[in-house]
Amino acid sequence: MIRAFGEIGKAIESGSCHYQYVNKPTIATTGVAGQFYDLNQVSGVPRYNAFVGSQAAFTPLNGSGNSGIYVGPFETGKTKHLARFQVHNPNTSGVLNDQVYLNDYLGFYPLIDCDSVDLQEMDNTLSLPRYTDGKGVRIVLVVQAPTTNAADLTITFIDDTNTERSITRTICTGGVIGSCVTTAGLTGLVSSSTLFWPLANGSLGVKSIKSVQFASAAGGFICLALVKPLADIHMYEASVASEKIYGINNIMPVEIFPNAYLNLMLLRTGTANATLRAELLFINT
Repeated sequence: MIRAFGEIGKAIESGSCHYQYVNKPTIATTGVAGQFYDLNQVSGVPRYNAFVGSQAAFTPLNGSGNSGIYVGPFETGKTKHLARFQVHNPNTSGVLNDQVYLNDYLGFYPLIDCDSVDLQEMDNTLSLPRYTDGKGVRIVLVVQAPTTNAADLTITFIDDTNTERSITRTICTGGVIGSCVTTAGLTGLVSSSTLFWPLANGSLGVKSIKSVQFASAAGGFICLALVKPLADIHMYEASVASEKIYGINNIMPVEIFPNAYLNLMLLRTGTANATLRAELLFINT
């Protein structure tokens, strides 16, 4: 546990740290500016993760090695934190306003049938491996097979207070595998996406998803991922790195828990294929 900023520098000087790079060389975003993309669905480092599991059953995720962003070994009696976060896109010219989120992916419900208007009940035999109280946990809708139509979707979930909540929102068309399809909710921006499914008033997070139901056929399949957002950063200019140094740019480094499965989500404002590179520094204190 960090009690003073000086502990960050001491951890780095003593070698109680781990540097990790991320390289996603080809992010296919042609024609779909304004949507978030899940970089699990892109080859590179860390490796591709197609969210394979039994249909509509919660599948927990635990990171190790190249499965998710590797955070380095944990040391007995110490906690792990993110000390530095840097991203850049070396392939795009012009001015950017691309946003990157670092999430701990807790698990997913795969292969939700977007053509079915029947109630689809989720299998929650397995539960959250981390953040088990649900606080801060959010739902992300990730395309596994391209959707063809916008449609209203109702998601019923159990929140952090163990209360059943139902939220209805329109999903946008996701023509690329890995795109996130919760609509931004702004008039005229039906193709744009926000990252997280909204919470109900009084809710601080999600413990599990009970069911989903489409009002009309949207086509394709989506995955419902449960994630804990850890950090975010903007890229404003091509080929120029954006960086956050915790203890300087941010007050306190975020803690990383054992078995965390980390990866990135990217909001693209352009329509060309992109490359994303990132550098992260983790410390044990």
